[in-house]
Amino acid sequence: MLVAKALETFSMDFNGYHLEIRKGERYLFADDVFGALPPNFRRLFSRTEAKLPPFYRGEDLNGKTLLVVAHAAIGDALCMTPALREIKRKFPKMRLLVSISGRARPVLEDLSYIDELLTMPVPFDRVRKADYLVKCVEMVGKPQFDNLNMVEYFFWKLGLVCAEREVPDVVIPEEVEAEIGPIFEEIRRLVPGKKVLLFHYLASSIHRTLPPRLLKELEDLLSEDYVPVICSLPTEDVTVETSLDVYGIRAANLSSHMKTVKHLAAAVKFSDAVITTDTATLHLSAGLHKPTVLVAGPIEPDFTSATYPTVIPVRSKYLGETCIAPCRKHVTLEPCSEAKRKGQFYSPCLENIPAGVIAQALRDAEKLTSGEYQKPEHCPVCGHKGNDFALFEVINGFPVFECPSCGLQFSWPLEEAEYEEIYQKRGSNLLQYSKDLPYEDYQQVEDDPQKEISRWESLPRFRFLLSILKVLPRGKFLDVGCSTGFLLLMAQRLGFEVYGVDVSEEALRLAREKFGLRVNRAGDLSELPEDFRGPYQVITALEVLEHLPDPFGFLREIWKLLDHQGLLILSCPPFYKFENLARGYQKFKWWGTDYPPNHLTRWKPWTLHHALKQAGFAEIYFSTEPFLPGTLLEGVRPLPFTLELSGGQKLQVPAQVSAGVLIETAKPLYLNAPTLGNFQYVFASKGKFPVPNFSVLLQRALRMSAVEIIWGFDDQPKRAEPPQQG
Repeated sequence: MLVAKALETFSMDFNGYHLEIRKGERYLFADDVFGALPPNFRRLFSRTEAKLPPFYRGEDLNGKTLLVVAHAAIGDALCMTPALREIKRKFPKMRLLVSISGRARPVLEDLSYIDELLTMPVPFDRVRKADYLVKCVEMVGKPQFDNLNMVEYFFWKLGLVCAEREVPDVVIPEEVEAEIGPIFEEIRRLVPGKKVLLFHYLASSIHRTLPPRLLKELEDLLSEDYVPVICSLPTEDVTVETSLDVYGIRAANLSSHMKTVKHLAAAVKFSDAVITTDTATLHLSAGLHKPTVLVAGPIEPDFTSATYPTVIPVRSKYLGETCIAPCRKHVTLEPCSEAKRKGQFYSPCLENIPAGVIAQALRDAEKLTSGEYQKPEHCPVCGHKGNDFALFEVINGFPVFECPSCGLQFSWPLEEAEYEEIYQKRGSNLLQYSKDLPYEDYQQVEDDPQKEISRWESLPRFRFLLSILKVLPRGKFLDVGCSTGFLLLMAQRLGFEVYGVDVSEEALRLAREKFGLRVNRAGDLSELPEDFRGPYQVITALEVLEHLPDPFGFLREIWKLLDHQGLLILSCPPFYKFENLARGYQKFKWWGTDYPPNHLTRWKPWTLHHALKQAGFAEIYFSTEPFLPGTLLEGVRPLPFTLELSGGQKLQVPAQVSAGVLIETAKPLYLNAPTLGNFQYVFASKGKFPVPNFSVLLQRALRMSAVEIIWGFDDQPKRAEPPQQG
């Protein structure tokens, strides 16, 4: 910020205000606002030194005046309101002044807890009367702003942490409602029985604008239930009609009625649901408690929507030649670098999102907002009962709750999926995650058992597991969820007497016909035939537990099948893998398989430990597969950077190179990270553990398998080097 003194008396229209400037008066400017002054006005000011009030750091504000200087856009101003409301609630006897741009002023001017709205620039005589100052200018590009949710950012600036209600306040004048309301009444009259869906597919930067082709696909998918309308502000409307004509979009274009942001707010109020890429519309719809889908590509949606209970974000899963979504670029003046490389206009990360994912997210947002879902009766692991189960998310039509006692996350009701049906619907709009299910991998079975073993033992989770199996006492070995028998082949080669069970008749047929394995179909372990009832020295259940409607009953049945010193080896997705630790366990991630109806439960280590102890197991050890380079890149997004050399030269380092530097630097971490991999292993013994010093064995197996996976064996023959050019 800077203080400038007027050299003359004059009038100017600037930053959304008409200002009467008097010679000798001083004004407080945000740096970028002063830089935006037209040259003929800028030369009428001179910078000057002035003492500002102290910056606010959490002091008692009762009886004091706080000035918040926030040259903000409309969306940022809306995000301020929870913090402004909370600071006034905390200190009711304070006086709250806010300086804001003229464009954003309309969303703040009717809020009762703001005592006075000031222009930007701020007359310095008003600044001097404040006891404390809060600076919220030039936010984009600052580490604090770029790593906090926007609502959280303003909490932080005002010395707060949370509030009871963390959505924006939206006030709509009666005369604006009277102007917009009849338009929506007429739409409902013309299409009775359908809900009105507001599309706001334009954003303030082209690289965040939704491709109209995707808008057309959405319109077709949702046509039975919704009538779509497009409401864009006048500055955006120039491209709307052209897009509607080119792509044959039937949505009613109401943009000509959106005279101000208050008219847009009224349109949101009279709509039944919202799909948006625009953040201002997002904040309005969150404040008005509308079911909303935020389509996010370049920007991590947690930064804009994490505190909004009625908003579901849809992220892009895009790995491009120049970027990995989200690239975190807020503004570009032209299409993004990846779009230009591909010779297109709209961002490939947004084009990569299937329309069906967005349509399903809208249905989930409506369920989430309405609260029309069944509440759990009890926890399926610890048996906790009550009405205090926290709703974590709604996804694929399923509400997911978290137990306040043991921490288990589970969908309710717990309904086991019909997997043959899921595979047949692969790629449908109903089960968007299903295109990531590795069904084809399990069907493509080698005829040679050794080739089949080689195909699977190279995977990190099996390379690690084989290091453990090699030192266990031999005996009967049961693989629950054996699929086509690849793990049974590995165990058989090590000398175990192997048995397998699975629910897929097709997988079992392949296991019998290709490899002659002893396998049986069983949806419940109590259904096993007599010759499959053990007792077993080792039972494996890899990625099985999370699929089951009665996980605790399953663990009890396994305990019964084990020998008195038998060992259960169980794996499931880890709640605290590196991606989740680095980025937070993201709700509504939409990519991968860790969602109902595929996965019914999610397990924290202590939740699984509690369940195993309750089931009767004596000793329990945890680890994950090795933490590997690919796992690291799932948790972080390497960014390009500028490297300044000793001679003053600057070297632009692209994201791909910075990723390589990161991977090489982190390699020692890969050998010493027993909890960060993508598959969580549990080793639980019925009695005394069959191997002494098992914790040492786990550590060694982790390090050795990581070395093999990353660098390979050092006895491999080297390829001949090309001859040197002389």
